[in-house]
Amino acid sequence: MKSLTLLTTPIGNLSDITDRAREALKASEHIICEDTRVCHSLLEHLGISKEGKYILSYGNHSNEKELDHIFRKMAGKDVYLVSDAGSPVISDPAYPLVKRALSEGVELQSIPGVSAVTLALELSGLPAHPFVFHGFLERAAGKQKEFFLETQILSGTHIFFESPHRIVETLDILTQQLPQAMISVGRELTKKFEQVLRFKASEWNEKKKLLREQGEFVVVYYLPKELQALGSLPKIKELASEVLQKPGTKNLAKLIAEILGRETKEIYQELSQNTKN
Repeated sequence: MKSLTLLTTPIGNLSDITDRAREALKASEHIICEDTRVCHSLLEHLGISKEGKYILSYGNHSNEKELDHIFRKMAGKDVYLVSDAGSPVISDPAYPLVKRALSEGVELQSIPGVSAVTLALELSGLPAHPFVFHGFLERAAGKQKEFFLETQILSGTHIFFESPHRIVETLDILTQQLPQAMISVGRELTKKFEQVLRFKASEWNEKKKLLREQGEFVVVYYLPKELQALGSLPKIKELASEVLQKPGTKNLAKLIAEILGRETKEIYQELSQNTKN
């Protein structure tokens, strides 16, 4: 592979394709895509012939052997990497391919376009700086509860993707764990039935009736700064209880590390050093 160009496609409304992306797809001879059927449909919509184009699939279930195959087939070629929708590396399975390309000295380029992340942030009406994008969350309810509590200590706005099958359950957990959060839920962004709901966590039970469980979702939430310092309070209480029950350097180090946001091992070493002195 001589060069690899990351080409962003529309996230819903095909009219959002950029002129630069259109021309690149027209001129391209070698394309790696997430799903060949989706890629063929996009080319057809744009009036671009597939004749003379070599198109390979690289999806969620691709392994190292398939990656080797792609690099053999694309040796010495200028290649375009296309996702089903949006950027090839934001929530799609392209990262291993990009990492391999860079390790082999392949020139990496990008033809950018619309992003569901920044679009949802714009429409949310919530503070934009700083923000953290988390991709798709863990599916297990317990993991989600831990995640939401942990994000309280991170300053700024948080963004994640969710599927229509889990959106209500995930928002139930979010609003229970972070009752003071301000939330925006974007559905089917850029499409005909685009919907954006903005509400406080305490209003979720009412807003839930307005949410259609169809399409793709982007959730944005924000905690007032005065609440961020309380982020790990449940964990701090738990560790403080352990210190009271079993006093010692190890448990004390865990408590201090949680409060300061540092590694337990570092705190333990510092405490042990002070004891020796």
